[in-house]
This record gives sequence, C-alpha cells and structure tokens, in this order.
Amino acid sequence: MGFDRNQYLRELETIVNIDSGSRNPAGTREVAAFLEEKYRQQGFVTELVSVGPEVGPVLVATNAPDEPIDLLFIGHTDTVFLDGEASRRPFTIEGERLYGPGVYDMKGCSLLTAYLLENLPTELKQSLNICVIHNPDEEISSFYSREVIIEKAKMAKFAFVMEPSSADGSMIKERKGIEKLKIHFKGRPSHAGDAPQEGRSAINELAHWIVRMNTLIDYAAGVSVNAGTIQGGSVPNVVPEHAQMELDYRYSNPTDVTAFFDMLEELQDHAAAMEIGIDIEVIGKRPPMIDVPGAKALRSVFENVGKQMDTVVSFKKSGGVSDANFTTSVGVPTVCSIGLIGGAFHTDHEYVELDSIQQRLDLLTAVITEMSRRKMFCESADRLSIS
Repeated sequence: MGFDRNQYLRELETIVNIDSGSRNPAGTREVAAFLEEKYRQQGFVTELVSVGPEVGPVLVATNAPDEPIDLLFIGHTDTVFLDGEASRRPFTIEGERLYGPGVYDMKGCSLLTAYLLENLPTELKQSLNICVIHNPDEEISSFYSREVIIEKAKMAKFAFVMEPSSADGSMIKERKGIEKLKIHFKGRPSHAGDAPQEGRSAINELAHWIVRMNTLIDYAAGVSVNAGTIQGGSVPNVVPEHAQMELDYRYSNPTDVTAFFDMLEELQDHAAAMEIGIDIEVIGKRPPMIDVPGAKALRSVFENVGKQMDTVVSFKKSGGVSDANFTTSVGVPTVCSIGLIGGAFHTDHEYVELDSIQQRLDLLTAVITEMSRRKMFCESADRLSIS
C-alpha cells in the first residue's frame, strides 16, 4: 500500500484542530471516532467504551477479540489545552516542523499508530493478535480509563506506549510512580493577640506536614517530595482556620510508597492530637514503570534494529508518568515514548519534526518484523489473563 504522507498530514490537521482537553468529552469522542474509522477500514473490531460522563470514551480496536494479545498499543485522545486553543493556533507546517495543540502529545503519535498498522506487511499483521487503546484522560492521570488499560494489559505479551520521543529521539525504559494529593486542613480561628491559645492553626499544621514529608526525600533512590501549591489564612491577626496544599510524591522502587503511606498515617495522628481536621483528595496516582522480565530483551530488539537502520536508539529513565506505568505493574514488557520526535509539549509552541514520521514508521515496522522473526510472540506467558 505504501505510506501516504500527504494524507497523514491532512488527517493530522483534522484532529489537531479539534479541541479535546481531558474535560471535553465531546472533543475526545470526536477524535476517538475519527481514529475508530481508521481501524474499521483495516478490519479491526472496534468499541467506544464509556468510562463516565466526565470524560469521553476509550477507543478499543482489535483484530482478535477475546484472544491473548501479542502486541498492545496505547495512546490517548486528550490534550492539556482548554477549549478555543485549536482555533487560536490551528495546525500549521513551518519548514520541517509541525505545530498545533496536541500535535506532539500526542495526536501525531496516535494517528501514527493507525498508519503503522495499516502499513504492516499483510502476512505479519495477520499472524499477530493486536489490540489498540486510545484513552480520553491520560493527562489527568487516567483515573477513568485505567481499569480498561489494566484489563487489556493482563492479556498482553508486549506493550508499545506510543507517547512521543524526546527531542533527541530517546525513548523511555522506566518511569517514577506518583502519589498526588490535595490536602485541606481545618483548624479553629481565634484572635491572634487576645486569645491565640484558643486557636488551632491550620497553617502551622500544614507547615509541620511539609517538614516531615521532606524527610522522605532521597534523590539518589529516586524519591522526591514537592509541596507545589499552598493556600491559607485570611488576615494576620486571626489564627488561620483553613489551609490547603497540593503534594506530589514520586518514587522509583515500588516498595518506597510504603514509607509515604506510613508517614501519612503518622501525620494524620499528629493532626488529630493538635485538633486539626484533615480532608485528603487523591488527584493523581500511578505505580512506577519498572524493568520487568522480558523488557530488556524487547529494548535490545529496538537497539539492534536501530543499528541496522543507522538510527540512534537510546533509552532513559523519566520522572514523568504515562500509561506504561500500568502495563508494567501487571508484568508486561513495555517500551514507552517510541512515537514521533519533537519537543515543548504542553506549551503553545510544541512541535513535531516532520522527518520523524517516516523514520518512526520504518523503525517500528522493522522492530515488529524482527520480534516475529525471533518468535518472541510465540513464547508462553503464564501471567496472561484471558476473559
């Protein structure tokens, strides 16, 4: 069939020019429906899975329903941008770069997935059980779609998370886990001059929590704590009744999350002793993407194929998170950020390198071909869960 770059660019323009922020169900549904038609034309069985009214549907496409999955592809239809951004700065091509909201993270990569499968050699494609997921809420921690992802991951032998590559083309082999909390402190107000002893300062308790949480920091071990936002109090002469912070805890080793929850329990006991009420809202949560059995062999295929194609392939660790965090949590050998090359994601000047489209198509096609040649898809995987 051959890759039609002009058609790809026309279709990319179409979906980039759709506002599809995570909280825009209609927009993410429209992008999902566009991609769904691409898979239907290839003979895939598709479903738009509702995961709640707050977000759009999850697109699931497969050529082998209810069968073990040889290769699971994951992408997302949402962006971080608010409504109106697509009309303010629509898709453009300037020189050798593509611009527009979500062009890099990750509409270009999501569309690339459909084209990759469309252009796989027929015999190879027919020999593999393939499943593709495009979820609508990756940018807000995949709270609504994570169960769909985990369910399919339990059936999969390998996972390709099609997030964009770094500006230097590097891919991701490990990611930190995250616990992100919004914590509200409720004290008791009192006049700071006449009766300070009768007050219970919400801000003092918040400060105590920050100091204690910071004792968990161990950068060498990949553990960080960040109180990213704080608010509290009303006027200087009143003991503050209310305070709030958003806390970001990141960790590399799955066992390190235990220390965080132990500290959280200790601090809640302290707050109770100080007569401070606590309300905790979880606003972000993912386990770490870890180096599971089989992942090193998968990366070696990428590296060897890259050498044969004279394409630099390198893997690094990242402090950021993605849906790859979920796939490795159930033992799936996974590579992440293998999509288009570009930069400045989540900004108004994010871009994709135009020549990376063909480059990534060629690389990924060759990788899948080599995996098949090595009979990697034929190896047993006792952990697979088939519903």
